[in-house]
Amino acid sequence: MPTLRRPLPRALLRGLPFLLLWLPLFWPTWRWMAERFAAHDSFYSHGWLVPLASAWLVWQRRQILQRLPQRPSAAGLGLLIPALAIHVLASWWQVGFASGLAMVAALWGLVWTLWGGRVIWALRFPLLFLLFMVPLPGVLLIATSFRMKLVAATLATHALRLLGLSAVQAGSTIHLPGVSVIVDDTCSGLRSLISLGALAILWTSWMPAKSRTWQKVAVCAASMPIALVANMVRILVLVLLAAIYGPEAAEGFIHYGSGIVVFGLSVILLMWLSRRLAPSSYAVTG
Repeated sequence: MPTLRRPLPRALLRGLPFLLLWLPLFWPTWRWMAERFAAHDSFYSHGWLVPLASAWLVWQRRQILQRLPQRPSAAGLGLLIPALAIHVLASWWQVGFASGLAMVAALWGLVWTLWGGRVIWALRFPLLFLLFMVPLPGVLLIATSFRMKLVAATLATHALRLLGLSAVQAGSTIHLPGVSVIVDDTCSGLRSLISLGALAILWTSWMPAKSRTWQKVAVCAASMPIALVANMVRILVLVLLAAIYGPEAAEGFIHYGSGIVVFGLSVILLMWLSRRLAPSSYAVTG
């Protein structure tokens, strides 16, 4: 089959009929993910932004795509067909996580089939980034959050004792003279860990083109301790506010607003670290 270089808009239009079939086919998966994104205690509230970020990354690569040969490949069916089969079975058994992974894999297979291996390789980062919108199984998230909030409560108790306060831990509850503070799931740090990890990986695409692999890996790895330390600072601030001004001072707007402030500071720290590792001007990389 000859190698083709069609104008990019025309090449994209070729995939439009398949995309219109792909969207309703995975509508149950989209609906399941949307419910997880919008849940009050969601760990994936950032999921709404992931497809937009991925689409933006694809748009940033439009000039690269314009230069690449657009050659349909039957090899893509080797990924597309099994992914569709897994989606059907996962939908039948109502396993949302498996269906979400199958949806991303089917998109890989569709792009590979329609435009070839060179295109799928050029789009590997935007397509892999879509995995961050697929919520992990609820059982795994709950179990991990439970362990993390116990660890957070333990570390916060030790920190309060170092500050000279009489703090006693009972499970995820920290007892101080006259007040008790519960470290709930929102304070476990798992939510900020997932969101900051996704943002760190996205940020590596803006690092200088000459950045080395270890620099990008270092930025991604640093997101974990940054998120955990920031969450610990948040817990300490809330506990101290409750101890000084009463439990009401650590509830409501301050409780949720502090999470936004701490996450924003984590993002700033992550950006500062990436610029220290790669101080050159930033550009989108493939």
